[in-house]
Amino acid sequence: MAKVFQKCKEDEKSKYYLCLASRCGHPWTVRYREPGGRSGSQREKSFEKKTPADQFAAKVEREKDLGTYIAPSGFLTPLVTVYREFIKSGDRVSGTRYQYETSLRLHIEPYFQSQPIGAVKPKDLVNWLRWMVEERGYEESTAVNRYETLSGVFSYAVANDYITKNPCHHMRAGRQRAKRRAKKTIRLPTLAEIAAIAANMPGQYQLLVWLMAGCGLRIGEAMAVTLQQFDFEAGLLYVDRQITQDGANEEPKTKRQKVITKGRGRAHIIRHLKWRDHDEVRAVPLPRTIEAKVKEHLILHGTFRVEKGLNRMEGDYLFANVGRTNILMYSLVDRLWRNARKAAGITRKITTHWMRHFFASAGLARGVPVTDMAEWLGHRDPKITLQTYAHVMPDAPDRLRSVMDAVFNLETELSLPLEFEAVVEAA
Repeated sequence: MAKVFQKCKEDEKSKYYLCLASRCGHPWTVRYREPGGRSGSQREKSFEKKTPADQFAAKVEREKDLGTYIAPSGFLTPLVTVYREFIKSGDRVSGTRYQYETSLRLHIEPYFQSQPIGAVKPKDLVNWLRWMVEERGYEESTAVNRYETLSGVFSYAVANDYITKNPCHHMRAGRQRAKRRAKKTIRLPTLAEIAAIAANMPGQYQLLVWLMAGCGLRIGEAMAVTLQQFDFEAGLLYVDRQITQDGANEEPKTKRQKVITKGRGRAHIIRHLKWRDHDEVRAVPLPRTIEAKVKEHLILHGTFRVEKGLNRMEGDYLFANVGRTNILMYSLVDRLWRNARKAAGITRKITTHWMRHFFASAGLARGVPVTDMAEWLGHRDPKITLQTYAHVMPDAPDRLRSVMDAVFNLETELSLPLEFEAVVEAA
């Protein structure tokens, strides 16, 4: 139990000992142990009056009973320290560790510096969001994404007894408004622009463009395609890996390597799809036109063999660097893409992700079900697909009305089973 007393009455080491006055005005001390019985650390806190000392003692004992006690040292731990611990915890390779480290360096350390995590209030987060947008010039969508990551850091801090509550939870409504304001415009390339960019890419990389536009692959997924992922007989491309920049660096040996790495996770890695289980693969329909381009690529350029090792998954890869000595890197793709766009005379800033938008929009505009498209795009929730590409399905309600009217007016024959089995995920 916490003890409330005056050192001037009981502690021989006190400079006021032995004080005989009943109301001497000397401080009151609360002495208590942290959870853990005799193994718990003993702590003290002083108060000018007895009443707040009694209240604090009761609060400490209540929190110990409820399991909500937080050591003072937890509150005083700098936010940046907890953030680094958060990055190292769990499977951060599959959690975009490089992005977390970049956000810490660019957005957290410059603003919060050495501020204790227990001192961060909701108003501080509001000012931080405003600072990113107004002073650093970030888009609101970027600021919101960084906020989402920081909220995860605070949740980690709560779970590990640094703080008692997540200050981000008091800003949930503001975050939702920010997301609505940050809604982006989806821009699509024309088929002529896609063909022009592909034609102006070096021959061994032209297929990259068509895999993104014809199969909806992200750039990292397209860069990591192997021969083993194709089932030409079934007309399917099995997407199970990607190239990212969150791999573990080897220990730098030269000055140049030390400058490049700077202790951060910058290595290119071939890894399983992030946020997905290691046995989770998505099967994307392979259009015959894209299949023909793949087979032509194999005849002209062959494959690049990669063995299993640090930052690598084995396979016969369709793409490699220019000298065919290593896997394909983002910097090379970015340079080739910009040069091809410029050579094609395209002034719009078409990015590689526009190819994925083209794939989704073309399919949905021609009546492909949203649920199927969500699966092929790798979206966990079809709602994401619907919200993103609703603009290409303006006639969907009309199509449904026409179908149902035709059924009820006996204008079309409808043959449905009286019962069927459905595959559903267990709750």
